[in-house]
Amino acid sequence: MSIALGLAPSEQRVLDLLRYRGPMSRADLSRESDLAPPTLSRLIQQLLDRGLVIESEKVRDGQRGKPAQLVRLNPRGAFAAGIAVQSEYLEGVIVDMEGGVCASATLPLPTLAPDRVGAAASHMLGQLIAEAGIDTSRLIGAGVSMPGVALGAYGSGTRPEGNNDLPDEFEDWKPLDLQAFFTGVLELPCWLENSSKAVALAEMYYGEGQRLGSFAVMHIAYGFGGGLILDRRPFRGARGHAGEFGGLFPYSSIRPSGRDLLAYLGERMARPPRHVRDVVIEDIPEHLLHGWAERVYPCMHDLCRFLTVALDLDGIVLHGLIPEKLLHLLADLVRQRMPPTLPPELVMPRVVVSPLSASSLSVGAASLPLHYTTAATP
Repeated sequence: MSIALGLAPSEQRVLDLLRYRGPMSRADLSRESDLAPPTLSRLIQQLLDRGLVIESEKVRDGQRGKPAQLVRLNPRGAFAAGIAVQSEYLEGVIVDMEGGVCASATLPLPTLAPDRVGAAASHMLGQLIAEAGIDTSRLIGAGVSMPGVALGAYGSGTRPEGNNDLPDEFEDWKPLDLQAFFTGVLELPCWLENSSKAVALAEMYYGEGQRLGSFAVMHIAYGFGGGLILDRRPFRGARGHAGEFGGLFPYSSIRPSGRDLLAYLGERMARPPRHVRDVVIEDIPEHLLHGWAERVYPCMHDLCRFLTVALDLDGIVLHGLIPEKLLHLLADLVRQRMPPTLPPELVMPRVVVSPLSASSLSVGAASLPLHYTTAATP
């Protein structure tokens, strides 16, 4: 029920360029890919024959002669499924080659027992495929995201050493070979990544990261995590822990997390929200919103400043399950207060709030099959 793309590195390079730059003429593709025009024409024809690209309208490229015909990704050339497993719910999506959402769904999880979650994921996948009305022979596979550390080893084809480093509520999942488990229940090739790094991948392909070469994503859900994209490639470090920003701030101290937000509101509201997804911005007094932003800003400042000095980033993207207004408050504080603290020779990175919705957890998961099968150097 799936398609094995089996692309050559040169074909992946062409698809990478089209995903990053959008529709391009053959002349531009030849120049940007360092492929000779005859070689590029052969590759384009192979990709056309496989339905992965299409030729669109002709435009003038500033040179004399007839207009150039643009090559672009074929949205329906391939599809990917994404399953985001969270402690309280299961989120799923089907996306096309350009990241367009074809179908999406969310289910509450009354239990985290692996067999029950696996059955729910399998049922959800069947519903998503039916709703999207896609040709399953064009389905690459499924990406799965979960809270945890260093799950990216699964994406690269290896299993982390020892038990999976997952939150305590996923205790029954720690000894499992997660890739084998989800491949079995979904009956598809599967790739795994932790939630924050899947979000970073979604940002690179479909969010603010489309315009950034090197950037960090800070993901504020119940916990606090993130991911690094350096030179448009996910950076995981020697053991897959790069971007685990929450490790800088102990649970016992103030930290920019949904857990800290709930505790802060719980001490100051008569009827505080119980879960991060239950936080309704209209129900929270303005002074509490600003109070929490000021409370956690020192953490954000120190982290953003360190990343700027150490990595010379193009941008820092804030993303999360907390209300967008809170993310904007934090971004505003960083933009206003950090520049005077930087050495004069450093350039302040762009600090932006992700345009992607909370569903980017599953969209990020769906990015995994597309990334690992079509990216030139994943």
